[in-house]
Amino acid sequence: MGLIIFIHEFGHFIAGKIIGLKVKEFMFGLPGPRIFSFRVGETEYGATALPFGGYVKFAGVESELQLEEDDEDKDTPPERKYDTQPRWKKAIIMFAGPFMNMVLPIFLIAIMLMFQGVPDRTNVIGEVVKAGPAAKAGLHAGDKIITVEGKKVKNWAQAVTIIKKKPGKEITIVAERNGKTQIFRPVLDNNKGEGFLGISQRLRTPLPHEALYQGFLTTLTIIKFMAVTLYVVITQKIGLLAKDSAGPVRIVYESAKIIQQNFWSYIWLLALISINIGIVNLLPIPPLDGGRLAILGIEGIKRGPINKKAVFAINAAGMALLLALMVYFVFSDIFKIIQGAPFPGGG
Repeated sequence: MGLIIFIHEFGHFIAGKIIGLKVKEFMFGLPGPRIFSFRVGETEYGATALPFGGYVKFAGVESELQLEEDDEDKDTPPERKYDTQPRWKKAIIMFAGPFMNMVLPIFLIAIMLMFQGVPDRTNVIGEVVKAGPAAKAGLHAGDKIITVEGKKVKNWAQAVTIIKKKPGKEITIVAERNGKTQIFRPVLDNNKGEGFLGISQRLRTPLPHEALYQGFLTTLTIIKFMAVTLYVVITQKIGLLAKDSAGPVRIVYESAKIIQQNFWSYIWLLALISINIGIVNLLPIPPLDGGRLAILGIEGIKRGPINKKAVFAINAAGMALLLALMVYFVFSDIFKIIQGAPFPGGG
C-alpha cells in the first residue's frame, strides 16, 4: 500500500517539476517524524516514520485545506507557486496522481507476463494433467493438435470450444509428434457440464515491448470493468459498497496470505489495488483528487475562484467523511476476518 500511494504522490511530484513549480519536499511516508532526509537543489527528499504512502509539498497554497501560504514561500516567484497557476495546470498536477496508479499496473503485469509466460500462438500442448483424460490416452507435452473430431483447428480456442461441448464422451484427436501424426481417443471428464481433457497451452516468454502492450491492454480492460462496477454499485446497489468492500486492514491481511502462496498472485493483487485507488481518487469527493478537479471545473464554469473559506469548509467536511469511512472499514475488516468472510473477488 505504501508503494502504491508513493507512486501516486510521485505523479503529483513529477507533474509539478515539469510545469516548473518549486517542490519543497518529497517524502516517502505520511507527514511526521523523519527517519532521514537530504536536500538536492531546492527539494528535500527523505522518509518519515509513518511508511504509508508519501507526500509532496509545493510552494504556495497547495491544498484547499490550507488557507494561508507558509512564510518561507513569500519570496518565491508567483510563476513557481501552486496557487498562482492557471486552472489547467493545477488540473494536470491533480490528475497525474491517479494517472500514475493506472500506469504502475502496466509494468507490474508486463513483468509478471515475462516471468510466467504468455500462450504460444501454436496448438502445441504445454502441460498434461497427471492421470487426466489426455494422459490416459497417451497425449504428451509438446504434441501439436491438428484436428479435433475431424475438424481442423487453426488456434487453441477452437480446440477448447469443441472439447467443452463433449462432456463424458470419447473424442478423436489427431496430433503431430516428432514430425509424425498420431491418433488419440480420450474419454473426456465432465467438469460442471463441460468437457475436460486435462491439457494446457504451451507458454512462451514475450519480448519486453509485447509484454508492455499486453500489460496496457489488460490494465485498460480492468479499468473499464472497475469503473462500470463502481458506477453500478453507487447508483443502484450502494448497500453492497459497505457489505462487500475491503478496507486497509483486510487488504494487508489478504495480501500477506496471498504472497505466502504465490508471489505472482500478489503482484496481480497490487495491480488491481493500484487501479482501484486511481479510480476512487477520481471520484468528485473533496479532498480527493477528483474533488479538487471538480472544484477547478466549477471555478472554470463560473470564471472565477470559489471563496477560500467555503472551499476549506467543503474539504474539511469531505476529510471528516473519509476518516469516518476509514474507521468504519477498519472495524468492519476486523469483524470480517474473525468471521472468515470471503475476500471480494477471491475465495
